[in-house]
Amino acid sequence: MTSYSSIPRRYDKAKAYLNFKEPISSFFEFKGSRKSDDTIRTLLLASLDNSYIEGCAQSLRISGQTVRNHLKQQNPQRLLQVNQQTIEEMKRKGALSKPLTLAVDWHDIMYYGDFKAKGVVGTQRKNGSNHAYRFATISVLVNGQRLTLAVAPMLSRCILWHVKHLLKNVFELGITVKLVLFDRGCFSTDLMRYLDDAGIKYIMHIPWHKDPLKAGVDTMYMTTTHKKAGFEQATFRLVTLRQKDKLLIFATNTSFKPRRLRKTFRKRWGIETSYRMIGMFLAKTTSKLYRLRLLYFFLAVVLYNLWVLWNFRCRRIVSAYGLKHAVRLCLVLSWLPDLESGG
Repeated sequence: MTSYSSIPRRYDKAKAYLNFKEPISSFFEFKGSRKSDDTIRTLLLASLDNSYIEGCAQSLRISGQTVRNHLKQQNPQRLLQVNQQTIEEMKRKGALSKPLTLAVDWHDIMYYGDFKAKGVVGTQRKNGSNHAYRFATISVLVNGQRLTLAVAPMLSRCILWHVKHLLKNVFELGITVKLVLFDRGCFSTDLMRYLDDAGIKYIMHIPWHKDPLKAGVDTMYMTTTHKKAGFEQATFRLVTLRQKDKLLIFATNTSFKPRRLRKTFRKRWGIETSYRMIGMFLAKTTSKLYRLRLLYFFLAVVLYNLWVLWNFRCRRIVSAYGLKHAVRLCLVLSWLPDLESGG
């Protein structure tokens, strides 16, 4: 592995390239294949260009079929270890040391093929489809950018299972949770009961289908979930606020005043920006192979987080477009093998 400090200042593009390539390369298993470097380069190029493997392989003058065959043999979960290493590096650099406010949400990648394919779930119609691959994430705001702490594919399990899974990963990273923010899609009696029992503070934007509410409500409320006994219901603080022409309805177990509640919840809204940014590192595919779909999305999360780490380490903001362009140039330069070997 080449140390960044050993690379001359004029080779900043190479530093950016190694920032992406070295962590990814270390967690792929190629069993001594001579095409391992070609596979990594092609995969990175497809991710950075939001392109298909076939076209990127052709531009690098290698076999697309060979690259696909190698990728099909990989374990996508190994990429999540890269993500853990990135977070550990952030911690060593001084981030994530205080109790954190986290945001949970999910992201749909629309799908247009066989809806019975593994991993495909039904969703609200968007761009001509009612089916998607769905991923749940938990993230934190670091210097104005979202860092994705954990990610999990969402299949048929309930929202409670996925939140518990994400929080388990966060706790294993040694991160202290101060507060968790949820959008209305996460509303669940079982989830709120779990958070209360675990002593985890939350703010949840909730749907409301009962009598109309007005702004200024601040009261304790108990759910009336169908087929649940009284002791199985959840009790929470119900708070309503007016924001322009919208009425915001929150469930919370905090003692925050309404204005602070709204201000704190705004931190969650940036998560949609992080999903768009993750999409900037997502390779395209028409494959029904779920393993490949997982690999591409997990890789996009890893590359996005490596970009966040790059900015945190450099103490300056380099746009994703700029960093992608720099790395893309390095992917096709002939002097890189000498650089990576320390030449």
